[in-house]
Amino acid sequence: MLIWDNLNTHVSHRMHALAAARPWLTVIRLPAYAPDLNPTEGVWRWMNAA
Repeated sequence: MLIWDNLNTHVSHRMHALAAARPWLTVIRLPAYAPDLNPTEGVWRWMNAA
């Protein structure tokens, strides 16, 4: 299982092909902004404010 955020490298055609070539891999995509599901969002917000 792979949980992806919407980082630009994660939504590229190359990454979609990589995931599609592995039928055993389950990919779960997070919404564009989900601080409750992706705690690193708060860390980035804190770092950008500094």
